[in-house]
Amino acid sequence: MPNAAIEELYQHYQGVRRAPFSVDQFTSFLAFFPALLIAASDGIVDREEWQYCQRLAQGLGHSYREELEPEETERLTHLYRQEFVYLLQNLSRWEEPFLEALAKYFQHNRYAKKFVSQTAWLFADASNGVSKEEESKLSDLRKRFALSKEDMRPFDELQGL
Repeated sequence: MPNAAIEELYQHYQGVRRAPFSVDQFTSFLAFFPALLIAASDGIVDREEWQYCQRLAQGLGHSYREELEPEETERLTHLYRQEFVYLLQNLSRWEEPFLEALAKYFQHNRYAKKFVSQTAWLFADASNGVSKEEESKLSDLRKRFALSKEDMRPFDELQGL
């Protein structure tokens, strides 16, 4: 359920992009923005990182398969991919507003905070461990969202695997 900060960001983003997201779909999209920051933290999104982004877009699109027809689900997946490309090309414009909206959202939703943080960590760890640049961005996110290092470790279900 989006809060006022997300609603405001949604309206602003729609004014710029006119992306046909519902506010709920936009909130899901916003939740993975820190993972995009991690993917781009070294200034280059390599092939492996882009493949993770594509899988993320597919997962986001398919998370609405109960509500949408199959062709609408595919359209949404394509839209997520398209908007990931846009954001990766325009991080400097959107980083502050997206992170500010997330910080306000996290004040009242601890589970979302942990989920988003752990997903960012998974992106960092996905390609042969965490680089210096990724660790620096993770550190920035920890400070921004008042997280401990433990908050940004693998999902509880994955520990010990």
